[in-house]
Amino acid sequence: MRQDRLVNPFTFLLKTTLNSKNYIKLKATNPKTEMGWAMVSGSIVVKADINVSHLDSQQYLHLMDVIALDSEESAEHFTLRLLSWALFRHDILGQDKIQLGRATQSSELPDLFVKRSEAQYQHWIEVDSFLPDRLEKAEAKSEHIWLFYTDQDKVSKLLKNINKHPNLQLVEISAEMITQLALQTSKNINWNVLIDDDHISVATDELYIESKLSLHHPLTVPLLDLIH
Repeated sequence: MRQDRLVNPFTFLLKTTLNSKNYIKLKATNPKTEMGWAMVSGSIVVKADINVSHLDSQQYLHLMDVIALDSEESAEHFTLRLLSWALFRHDILGQDKIQLGRATQSSELPDLFVKRSEAQYQHWIEVDSFLPDRLEKAEAKSEHIWLFYTDQDKVSKLLKNINKHPNLQLVEISAEMITQLALQTSKNINWNVLIDDDHISVATDELYIESKLSLHHPLTVPLLDLIH
């Protein structure tokens, strides 16, 4: 049976709740079906069901999302955002939920974030790359800053000068994993994610893929590990 694949990519309109069993659940409001996709206000709606096993801490989380996608975000960017969101230890963050923010370069919001107040962030999280002006803004507004990336060339300057950015942590995932998962993206996403030391694996109905997980942080500050 043919499965529809995402050709155009995306924006998140999410409302999350965290219950006592550390499950994240999202619910859509009256989705309509069009051309094989659930549609809300003209946006593609994707349902994500993700099981995450953090072996080092023996935490096992079940994350469920209903996500409205805009056409301006690439499939790879969306996939890296979703995987980055899934990798965080939601049980540690508790009621301080990670929200999915912008999906376009023009948005003022980070890709993902945890708010501290109306104008300040506890965690500012970007994926793929960090433009200098956005990094400067993040450093002025957030206690902790994260960048999840796949292309070392895009972040080589940041890696070289990371000690100049004491609030910044970089997380590297293989480009092959993101590319393969992006090709598998459909209106129903079912992932089983396993995090074991410096390796992650993701299994779908049609794919099993592994990647090294590398964390980089300034030598002047201790690592803040919200993944393992």
